[in-house]
Amino acid sequence: MSPGNKQQLHYLHEADGDGKERFVYSCSECSCVLNVCEALEPVGDTVESLGNRCPGCGSALEQSVSCTSTNIPEAWSEISRSTYSTREKVEAKVEFQTAASLRGFSFNFAPLDALVAHYIDPTWSVAFTGRCANAVSEFLCFRAQLPKEAGGSDSSVVLIDGGNRSDLYLFSSYAKLYGVSPRKALRRVVTSRAFTMYQTADLVTRELGRVVDEYGAKVVVLSDILGMLNGESQLREDEAWRLAGAVRRGLEQVKKERKVLAFVTLVTRTPYDRAMTDHADVLVGLEESGQYIEGTLLKHPFGRRRASQRFKLIDLLFHNTPGKRRGA
Repeated sequence: MSPGNKQQLHYLHEADGDGKERFVYSCSECSCVLNVCEALEPVGDTVESLGNRCPGCGSALEQSVSCTSTNIPEAWSEISRSTYSTREKVEAKVEFQTAASLRGFSFNFAPLDALVAHYIDPTWSVAFTGRCANAVSEFLCFRAQLPKEAGGSDSSVVLIDGGNRSDLYLFSSYAKLYGVSPRKALRRVVTSRAFTMYQTADLVTRELGRVVDEYGAKVVVLSDILGMLNGESQLREDEAWRLAGAVRRGLEQVKKERKVLAFVTLVTRTPYDRAMTDHADVLVGLEESGQYIEGTLLKHPFGRRRASQRFKLIDLLFHNTPGKRRGA
């Protein structure tokens, strides 16, 4: 690299805290600033536009791009992916394609990925059962926002919180660990809460499709979606089954018509869970086992044999986050 080009580089440690808040993409090897933008962009766009090479240290970028939300110096306002573009890098862009971009949604968390054969096909519906499933629903709401190259869907998320279990603190923890402003991440989660099972069924059958269209969401999470059936003792059994079936059919219709990826959590065990689990493509049980969470694959489209993985909740929080280490 010529001395002239070297002078154009900026580094993350030079940020002085003044200026406007922006998303800053940088090389985790040398802290060279690669891209500055107002909204989250797919990491792969930055990687591909630079030919998978950092202009500062020359290292491969596919596994070493980090993103943080920070106040930038005024001089950085002109930095974009095109800043370093050259004819050679344009040619490399044609050939370079990240391995992650070729597969479906992934958790990017080894124990869960191992259970589901390392990816989730966009046509599948996935259900998690057990008390620990709530932590996974918050995790999914954030991961779905990440770029496709990172195993996400680069999408807003529609969350129907059937059991009033949304944990803003837990969700914010995921965002902070990825260097993303929790407030901005929360703006991409459209949350609807219900207080009766009738309201829940109405949200799924009548409102879900409209909200998906309005926000362009590609991912839907139904959290503890049948939990209120345990608290509505006045419901007859046949009416409870009817409502549970309506929720399942409503979700299937939205999946079919809008091509969204659907996740369901069943945190509170009810006699009617089979209305959802019998029709799920992937079914994973998540139960507490001492200080561990025991994840068990119960059902898979490929007919995979029953398998188990053990992990701690803190491992789910601190796994493979750019620039972060446990205890940091």
